[in-house]
Amino acid sequence: MKKYIALFFLVLVGFTSCTDFLMEENKTQYSQDYIFNSEGGLGLAVAALYTLHRNYLGDDSENNTTWAVERGTDIVMTNGGTGNFYGIYDPNHLKPSAAQVSRMWSRMYQIIGRCNEIITAGEQMEPTPELKKSIAEAKAFRAQSYFLLFRTYDRIWLNTEPVTPENVNDKREYRPATQDEVYELLYSDLRYAAENLDWTSEQPGRFNQAAARSILAKVALWNKDWKTALNQADTIELAGHYKLLDSPKAVFEGADLNHSEALMVQQWSENPGGNLSTSTPKGHQFATLFIAMSRSVIGGTNEEACSVENWGYTFGRCLPNPYLLSLYDKTKDARYNDWFIHRYKNTSSKDVTYGKVTVKPGEYFPATKDGAVDNYNLPGCTKHGDVTTRELFASRGYKDIILYRLADVYIMGAEAALRLGDQTKAKYYFNKTWMRAGNAEFTGELRMQNIIDEEAREMCFENDRWYFLKRLGLLIDQVKKYAGNEGWNASLTGRTNLPANPHFVRWPIPEEEVINMGAENFPQNVGY
Repeated sequence: MKKYIALFFLVLVGFTSCTDFLMEENKTQYSQDYIFNSEGGLGLAVAALYTLHRNYLGDDSENNTTWAVERGTDIVMTNGGTGNFYGIYDPNHLKPSAAQVSRMWSRMYQIIGRCNEIITAGEQMEPTPELKKSIAEAKAFRAQSYFLLFRTYDRIWLNTEPVTPENVNDKREYRPATQDEVYELLYSDLRYAAENLDWTSEQPGRFNQAAARSILAKVALWNKDWKTALNQADTIELAGHYKLLDSPKAVFEGADLNHSEALMVQQWSENPGGNLSTSTPKGHQFATLFIAMSRSVIGGTNEEACSVENWGYTFGRCLPNPYLLSLYDKTKDARYNDWFIHRYKNTSSKDVTYGKVTVKPGEYFPATKDGAVDNYNLPGCTKHGDVTTRELFASRGYKDIILYRLADVYIMGAEAALRLGDQTKAKYYFNKTWMRAGNAEFTGELRMQNIIDEEAREMCFENDRWYFLKRLGLLIDQVKKYAGNEGWNASLTGRTNLPANPHFVRWPIPEEEVINMGAENFPQNVGY
């Protein structure tokens, strides 16, 4: 898929909203008539959706909504930067005017608008198998976007009608959709996608049946529809197209993550056109955010301080906290070492004074600085670590990002089976990730706490923990007990800010959207 990125960009230039294309000259070889009135044109329009989504995840790290929700869980220490207020639930900044609040809402509705145009156009054509695939991908994208909005804001505007020259000036009805309406659309879109997509895609990075079923399983868990969730897990498992890799380390090793455990992988490349630009794309910053900034301890220039051993240039904005690391059996669970760096090495050619200690070249820094926590020297998560696609001192890289993973399906299957009282199947799915990590088979009575802890161990820093805890009604309690690092006081304020402001379990509606839709039609979320 990577070799087509530049082509997708050219399509995207002409693939604007209806109000834009009425005023703009089409400067590509693809006319709007071709895009929306031919099977091949719709295929190109669908491909452009992947560029939009890649651009969303590649946003500037300080305002990226991905990191906002990642910071606010029980298993991390959030550490400085513009978006830090989401991790500590700062009431002075977590508000309707925040950049992150607006960015997620607007970017997802931008994608939804494109999906509506593709789906409506496609449904008016002869339903060939290839056309159905294009519609299925668009429906998967629409469901993915609406599901993210629904989980984040609770109240969303549900619209499936495209903007056309005929209706662009029509008055629209703005109102919060009911939960039943949201679930009805999500089920419909994802079931269509599952029925019309192959298990694997010819082009890596495209939506496939497994990814659609994975999202549907998660939607069903939110809807307390345990049977549907378990059925999706069973269907993926019995199909036999995917399997766990032999070791946790292999899951995130290297830059190309298209392997048997990854259901869908976002493709990154230095090819022009990868991020809404005809120049070389800027890449993403996933590699920098979850590993401590040891370069500041070593000193010197970035070129001197950044090394392969310490995972190159890092920001250290969102780090694993002691609670997360305590969930692993250090003597058995391979994930403790495969997915985390616990010590940093002096990779320079000079002695480095660290508190009262002198660390010689090639030696490791002590875990604490004169017995106190040093945020530049804390453990980091290396899942997104990247020392292959970028210069070691560069802040952006091109390592692939796994969007949906078989391990998550197994954890969802374990929960669904447990909810249905099926201990045998629940343990079958639970043991998939548990034993792959090197632990002895779990044979006792499986409880929900086992699944809560295993979700943290397996899926940490993959952008689902905040939503997982919210769904279970545990977000406030877990943050109050465990968030942050006891040795770093600045990371602990969320423990009191969130309980004091329970409305922070949902984001506010962006203030400009409330104004545009009318507060009388779409009032702000309670508490903001």
